[in-house]
Amino acid sequence: MGLTVQDLLEMEQVNQISLICGTKGLTNEITGVTIIEAPDIVHFITGGELLLTGLYAFQSCSIQEYKTYIEELRNKQVSGIILKQGRDVEDAAVKIAWLKQFSEEHAIPLMEMPFEMSFQSILTAVMERLFNEEVTQLKYYKTTHDNFLALCFSDKPVEQRITDILDMLQKLIGNPVALFQQNMSCYAYSGESPCAFQLSAQAKKYDPGILTNYAYLVQHGARTQYVVQLNLNVGAKMYLVITEETSEFNLMNCIAVENAIVALQYEFAKDFAVSELEKKFQNDILYSILHGKNMPMDELQKNTALIGMDIDGSYRVIVFGAAGDAWRKRNINERMADLDSLEDAVRRHLRECKIHRETDRIVAVKREMPDSAGAYRKELRDAMEAIQAAVLRQNQRLHIKAGIGKLVQGLVNLPETYHEANDAYLFVDIAGDAVGDTVGEHKAQMVWFSDLGIFKLLCQIEDPDDLMEYVPESLQKLFDYKRPQREDLIITLKTYLDHNQNLSKTAQDLFVHYKTASYRMEKIAKITGIDFDNANEILAVRIGLVVYQMIGNYHKNTGQK
Repeated sequence: MGLTVQDLLEMEQVNQISLICGTKGLTNEITGVTIIEAPDIVHFITGGELLLTGLYAFQSCSIQEYKTYIEELRNKQVSGIILKQGRDVEDAAVKIAWLKQFSEEHAIPLMEMPFEMSFQSILTAVMERLFNEEVTQLKYYKTTHDNFLALCFSDKPVEQRITDILDMLQKLIGNPVALFQQNMSCYAYSGESPCAFQLSAQAKKYDPGILTNYAYLVQHGARTQYVVQLNLNVGAKMYLVITEETSEFNLMNCIAVENAIVALQYEFAKDFAVSELEKKFQNDILYSILHGKNMPMDELQKNTALIGMDIDGSYRVIVFGAAGDAWRKRNINERMADLDSLEDAVRRHLRECKIHRETDRIVAVKREMPDSAGAYRKELRDAMEAIQAAVLRQNQRLHIKAGIGKLVQGLVNLPETYHEANDAYLFVDIAGDAVGDTVGEHKAQMVWFSDLGIFKLLCQIEDPDDLMEYVPESLQKLFDYKRPQREDLIITLKTYLDHNQNLSKTAQDLFVHYKTASYRMEKIAKITGIDFDNANEILAVRIGLVVYQMIGNYHKNTGQK
């Protein structure tokens, strides 16, 4: 006779285990050991195993479903069951009572272990008795692999499956684990709360003692942490963090970690593939709607229902992108990476919206209640600030802008708010400081089309010759002035008007001496003949300066001079 359940109860290293019932089966021989944290693990049992469970695998099962799984254990002739309580399980008392009855009837000892005791301690103790060291590691690898694989076959949402993988890993190694993104935000964790983590510059390479494809680090602080860098096959980088809290990190822990990583990679790859397909489908539908493509009403209803939109709902469009000309000069790969970062931030911080990706911008179709009474302005300001902070964590030079269209009723009217949002978006670089809203300490800029006033009409004019009609004759003289000095003079005039004709503030803003600013303004007055005491003329000049920027942008975009 090999290792029996009675022998297990007498082993010193696991003496915290206590027998609940099933004394008739104490002579059952243990031929292996496995963990039940997913119902499907039952199919991997070959017979004679000692089972470890917290009943979490059956937390949402009905009593009848639960009984069916447990009956399968009798057919597999398991040697014993060790129960760890502590997690919330639906109808736990009823399930445990039935498990006791089952154990007595079929001579399968039911035992209990303390919640703080790790499954790994039992796995190791049993395997050391059954196998030599190398075979123990191989058997442990197979056991952990099967358990993580069973979790991957769950029909739960991906976020829950990833949490279940981390919970399983914590049970195996006896220490809390967490998954952190590249920006050091916590993606998922085991237990009640995530551990604190910041990758230290003093972190050192750690040799796990096994052949591995992953980079292990160890860092010492209030608690020792082991960090595994994951370059996921979806292009993302993450960190799996094990905080040494209750037991020392060892070789067997690394075997469990390796299998957990494989399961995580599988989950992220599967989720990425599904997500990309959904985004492509959603992008195609939104493109057709936003650009007013003709679509039969029944097809429109069907497609919008598939992407979770109400055909009669109230929506507004917000167009996001990078501010300034410097971004356009970055290479295509850098721009695509920035847009990926921006898209991710918009998805995380802007509620109730659908995302449409364009070549150089992100379009958000946001649902709102018609009677929101202006609360949307504060909500969008807060979201804009959070989005800007998020993208800066990826690229310190990436500053964003947004154009916002009006609220429309019904998806058939989306093209209207989309065109408004695009016009407002393009207007940010032209005169965002005059009609826009600068948000937060990072100075993200947003322009509401409804705030553009007379500039709404100007946005509809595409011919630069027609736009010149809105530039006063006095200002045109300045535009026709000799090129080396013209730009300085135009900037000085704009700054002077922005500061309500305060010459001292103009000089400070331009970082020039007061006399230099004064000289420039005298020269501007001489060239143009502008009457700075005439409010109507000053208004026309301010509008003319904006129109001049619009014409300049037109020439820049078309390659004209």
